[in-house]
Amino acid sequence: MIEVKGLTKKFAQRMIFENVNCQLVQGKSYAIIGKSGTGKTTFLNILGGLETATAGTVMVDDQPVSTKNLPQLRRDKFGFIFQNFGLVDKETVAYNLKIGLANQRLSRQEQTIAMKEVLQQLGLTNVDLKQRIFTLSGGEQQRLALARLLLKKPTIIFADEPTGSLDADNADEVTRHLLHDFGDQATIIVATHTAEVWRHCDYLIRVENCRITITENIAKGEKPA
Repeated sequence: MIEVKGLTKKFAQRMIFENVNCQLVQGKSYAIIGKSGTGKTTFLNILGGLETATAGTVMVDDQPVSTKNLPQLRRDKFGFIFQNFGLVDKETVAYNLKIGLANQRLSRQEQTIAMKEVLQQLGLTNVDLKQRIFTLSGGEQQRLALARLLLKKPTIIFADEPTGSLDADNADEVTRHLLHDFGDQATIIVATHTAEVWRHCDYLIRVENCRITITENIAKGEKPA
């Protein structure tokens, strides 16, 4: 569980949000929504320890997100997915996927089996483990980033506009895998401006007028107008 207490963020004299208190529970998906410039990505980054707050605390399973604890949280609990995919472009598919297996004691053969299984799960059976990342399409690269997360098995996933650079078909495919393939094993937090993404989430986190509110997504599963 993520617990936020008294969270405030300012840039110079500009208040982004103030005195935010909320809880994000295990196994649920959350979409951070709001107009451009309201602080969606800033809030996501603070939760994931990529930015610091002006005041307040973020706790993960009763452990503060702090400089001291971040290496362990990133190793054991956190997973990230970004609009630019976050892959090592000049390296192979296998090299990138093995990053997700770094903390698992598997033989080389077991690693290969795990990588091939996750590629099949994500519809990437045409992708070879020896293939270079730059030869893949944008949709394939984002699904590969998801495959790496599935191998790592994080309990909290932070996604910043994960479909922002994809066409409609690939965006829908990535969203479906992101929000369903992890089951109830992970808390998923997505910063997005896209209805095709947030309509699949359990809760909506609205960032507006320096405030952050969380409501159940009563429109979950409905197609956007």
